[in-house]
Amino acid sequence: MTPEERQQIIEVINRDIKKLTKKITELKEFTSPVSPDNAIGRISRMDAINNKSIVDASMRNLQSRLDQLQKISQVVHDKDYGLCLKCHQPIAIERLKIRPEIRFCAECLNK
Repeated sequence: MTPEERQQIIEVINRDIKKLTKKITELKEFTSPVSPDNAIGRISRMDAINNKSIVDASMRNLQSRLDQLQKISQVVHDKDYGLCLKCHQPIAIERLKIRPEIRFCAECLNK
């Protein structure tokens, strides 16, 4: 991996961390418990509870990806970053630009 490519990956990681942090902050507004004291009706309350569970699942997924990006930002400068953990061949730079936290090449991932 060239220094320019590594810098591009670092920029992608930083951009994605900012984007995910902002999205998580926005979603936190929708994850507050549905109070039974609200006079919104049974169907509306069930809908609100269902929506909350969907938002909670989205939050978990976003938080998981954010955690992965934060961990990978610590090792992106290592000489082994960008090499498949299984076959030790370089991972395609296009693949790393899309998912910088990926640690396996496409061939090993498909096996």
